[in-house]
Amino acid sequence: MTSLALVAESYFDGSRNRDRGPYTIEIADGSIQAIHHGDFSQAIATLSFRSRGERIQIFRAPFVMPGLVEAHCHLFLDGGELDVRKRKDYLNSSFDEMLAVGRRSLARNLAAGITLIRDAGDLPGVNTRLKAELSKQSGAQPDLRSPGRALRKAGRYGSFMAVEVTDTNSIVRTILQLATTADDLKVLLTGIIDFEKGCMKGGLQFNLEETKLIVRIARELGLRTYAHCSGIEGLRIAVEAGIDSIEHGFFMQRDVLRAMADQGIAWVPTFSPVYFQYARPELCGWNKQTVVGLWRILDNHFEHVALASQMGVPVVAGSDAGSYGVPHGQGLIDELLYQHRARMPLDKVLASATSVPRRLWRCESADIVSGNRANLIVLEGSPFQDIENLRRVRLVVRGSDCCAVRAAPSGGAESGHPEVVGVGERTSVRRNAGMLKG
Repeated sequence: MTSLALVAESYFDGSRNRDRGPYTIEIADGSIQAIHHGDFSQAIATLSFRSRGERIQIFRAPFVMPGLVEAHCHLFLDGGELDVRKRKDYLNSSFDEMLAVGRRSLARNLAAGITLIRDAGDLPGVNTRLKAELSKQSGAQPDLRSPGRALRKAGRYGSFMAVEVTDTNSIVRTILQLATTADDLKVLLTGIIDFEKGCMKGGLQFNLEETKLIVRIARELGLRTYAHCSGIEGLRIAVEAGIDSIEHGFFMQRDVLRAMADQGIAWVPTFSPVYFQYARPELCGWNKQTVVGLWRILDNHFEHVALASQMGVPVVAGSDAGSYGVPHGQGLIDELLYQHRARMPLDKVLASATSVPRRLWRCESADIVSGNRANLIVLEGSPFQDIENLRRVRLVVRGSDCCAVRAAPSGGAESGHPEVVGVGERTSVRRNAGMLKG
């Protein structure tokens, strides 16, 4: 097993910024043994060699934090593909082609420091296959949660990610089928936004009684629920039915936030897809009037995310990566910047992509505290000094495995995407040690 002495100038432990370093994070047998205030690397190395005959690796880094969580994405979609025709044709691709995209998406997430992903559904079952593949792999791979296929009403929005139901019998029958492979249950409660009119279109997919039934059956099966939902009618039904997490949540209102805070219902705001439509209207064919309307939608979202943070709603970071203009990996970091722009304190922003989702989903903690399994990333600088440092991941540590992240190439088809090197090889710690060792 690889042992590490990671000397950090500062670190975020999952809830607080520790900025009076240096700190020495001692890792052995894949777990954090202790955190020392000061540089104790040489003393730890000497003691380890004398007592166990083991040489440890010493790394020096400006900033360390828990591995990130992407709470909402579609791994089988490439958000960086901006040709609308190609995106449409892609949905007719073979399963193997989609699986290859999913594998690349996983790699891009890991290169961004994301070590836990919750996929938001795909009809072909790519996410289910990826989860099975990851379970057989070793090394510094991300963990994956997946609903398999989401749930939608027949003929309604979501054909690329959801299975259809028609009545209460088919709802129950379908949930029982999905539960055999699902980690969570995703339901499409509403349609999507009509950006030109600045309102929802399509109405509700499930009424209150149906939504309550979905939540009850899911809970009986031990599944948490998360709902694609925007518009005040859908939001109020989601809250009254007790959905565990509201995804998107555009056109939010204060009374809904109060009810969410009271019930502990999470919110994954997904700024990124709508912000892209606003920022690149020429790609979407929007005129000036539509752009103004898009900003109104975003401005309302910024306001209510700030309120949610103040009121105690569990805000969770998810970018909807795979959507048009939202690349995997990059999308989550953009999302964190949008949350900060909404005046969320930075410690809460970072918690929304580290400790909060892991706690809500009852996953293993990645907080940087003694006794926890090592699940952390090294950045080139502290985001508390410059939030853009979240884009500058240089090392991922998962248990006894490390991988270095190499900056994106300057050109070519993969330009803009960093890559992971040495994944899954414990020798990669030694080979890449020079990148960070002092």
